[in-house]
Amino acid sequence: MRVISLFSLIALAAPLASAFTLSAPTNPTSGEITQIHWGFTPTDPVAFTLFLMNSTQAFDLKVTIGENLRTNLGQITTLWPVLPAGAGYQLRAVDVTNVDRVLAFSRAFAVAA
Repeated sequence: MRVISLFSLIALAAPLASAFTLSAPTNPTSGEITQIHWGFTPTDPVAFTLFLMNSTQAFDLKVTIGENLRTNLGQITTLWPVLPAGAGYQLRAVDVTNVDRVLAFSRAFAVAA
């Protein structure tokens, strides 16, 4: 009986787990082209919205990088917004229907001028 209960719990928790990962861009430069990469599994949402945040200040949204990005692409190439040079930037992937549901976030990174 315990084995069945354990398997039931694992089966219920599986859809709640997401393997979505978001990489920090390599050497992003203000106003230049950059690539952003992410990893995903078939259980992750089919699309997401990507925000650029300041990780050192709560709720400091800098810009929306993309909306309804197709998860299965695994990457985008985009023109990086013009931003002050410095550290503490972070990418945040959120659900397209609920921006409070964070799917993944990158490590903090610096942007060059």
